[in-house]
Amino acid sequence: MKVPGDWLYMTPQEIGVRQIYEAFGEQDGYELEIWEDAGVLEIGMSEGASVDIETAQIHPKDEVTASFAAEHQVKTVFLVTFKPETYEEAKLVMRKIMEKTGGFFCGDTEDFTPMFA
Repeated sequence: MKVPGDWLYMTPQEIGVRQIYEAFGEQDGYELEIWEDAGVLEIGMSEGASVDIETAQIHPKDEVTASFAAEHQVKTVFLVTFKPETYEEAKLVMRKIMEKTGGFFCGDTEDFTPMFA
């Protein structure tokens, strides 16, 4: 599987980066930086790598993404970026987020793959 660097995090409820931030505790060992007004959260992993999460809107002309989101009852969309070579560690971060705030991650690709739910 080719791992994309750009992902989408879609949730069935209205949430913000604060709720994602709160999914992590000190015991998790991640360096978290939040810019709530900008809707941005950076989750620092090992060796300077990070998972960056940014509040997003589906562009009105992007009918493919809009219908995919409607099909999955999505209320909130975030852009998620990380280096593909850090996928194994990023998966742990994504799993932790899903445990707390639900939803799913999918590649920001033509067919929304891979999907991580």
